[in-house]
Amino acid sequence: MALVLDHQSADVDDQAQALSGWQQRYEQLGRGRFRGSARQVVMAGGTVLRESTNRQLREQIRPPSDCLVLAIPLSVAPGSVFAGRPLDGDALMVISGHEEYELVAAGELDLLALSVDRRRLGGMLAPEEIEWLARAERQRRWALAPDTAGAVRSQLLAVCSAAGRCAPGAVIDIENEPALIGATLAHTVALAMSDGGADRGAVGIPRRADSRLRVVKRAIEFIRANLQEDIGIPEICAAACASRRSLQYCFEEFLHTTPQAYLRALRLNEARRRLKQPGDQPITLLACAMGFSSASHFTRHYKLMFNELPSQTQRRRTRDA
Repeated sequence: MALVLDHQSADVDDQAQALSGWQQRYEQLGRGRFRGSARQVVMAGGTVLRESTNRQLREQIRPPSDCLVLAIPLSVAPGSVFAGRPLDGDALMVISGHEEYELVAAGELDLLALSVDRRRLGGMLAPEEIEWLARAERQRRWALAPDTAGAVRSQLLAVCSAAGRCAPGAVIDIENEPALIGATLAHTVALAMSDGGADRGAVGIPRRADSRLRVVKRAIEFIRANLQEDIGIPEICAAACASRRSLQYCFEEFLHTTPQAYLRALRLNEARRRLKQPGDQPITLLACAMGFSSASHFTRHYKLMFNELPSQTQRRRTRDA
């Protein structure tokens, strides 16, 4: 029996908790009210899932440790990035539960994925298919031809849509679930293997791009550790071991934003988390703690980012408690 799990969200932190067993952290970088959804069809041996979000996000994702995930966009905004490489509609992502991955959605993103129990791979795939999968896992992203990508999307969407009319939490009867998961995985791998995706640049990140990505990661780690401190671009440049111009270029390349805008976005995301916690922290004090010059300055940027006032976030938390 398969379990159908549906999730609708108006908050990135809530959306990050949508997938069972996943460790995820989402940060909203784009302005506007967030909307997200997730559907999981949980079967013996694996899960077929679909997740949709509507804003520019930075996501840190890690599946359950015993899982291997193949994911492909149903739709993706131009400029999106996965594991430091461009993410387009024909990219097959291979995601291991053994490490954390970074995904930057430049706008709306609709993903389909198949998550399988790694311990069952030997019974689902031939030795040469397991060998290919290990190679693809190391590369993280495998470029597919448009026709092949369309075929992969169609089969995953067919499984996900089979439960389309079921109520959330419904238990449905799917005949021979392990065989369905195995056949879906084997077909996906066979399509990718026959496609020759390595010829279209499935190799790792180029060395120079990798060094620029490390600049961004050092900067982000410093910003996160010092959100409440009086830091600016000079301090971030020093922590990232980069010049102001280089830092700006690296952020625009991988995050499609500036270091200043990213610092402000992280502070706004953290402020939103605090507003959702129990207790009525004065907005003036919160604005000061998050580095804003005044409550009005904070409120203006908060409204631009989340399409609601800080006081509205507080009231909704009180109402939902």
